[in-house]
Amino acid sequence: MTTIIFDENGHRMTNPMTARMAELKRRASQQTESSGEIWQPIEGDMLCGVIIGTETTNTRLYGQQTLMVIQNEIGAIVKTWLTPWLQSQLQAQGGEVGDLLALTFGGKKVTKAGRHFNAYTLVVEKA
Repeated sequence: MTTIIFDENGHRMTNPMTARMAELKRRASQQTESSGEIWQPIEGDMLCGVIIGTETTNTRLYGQQTLMVIQNEIGAIVKTWLTPWLQSQLQAQGGEVGDLLALTFGGKKVTKAGRHFNAYTLVVEKA
């Protein structure tokens, strides 16, 4: 099967490698758009939505990490890092797939011992 690829201006791409690269870029952009964005809050931001599930990803710095997948109030898929703190809070509040949550970022804080951490609060409403 031969696939004919056209560039953004509608011109046929004749170089097979260029055509393959264009197809790869197209597929990658579709995957990124449908896979959701990772929540990057600033102090005071709140993420509200329905817990959809989890997924794992590999990072260069920390290796394999787990993300919680949430569908927010406008239907967009948003992901947040499933940290040990968030896991323990979800467990304590009985949070599971299908439940509503409100996760609020309280900012970057420092313990008395000088350790830096990101402060969050979580409220879960059972489905």
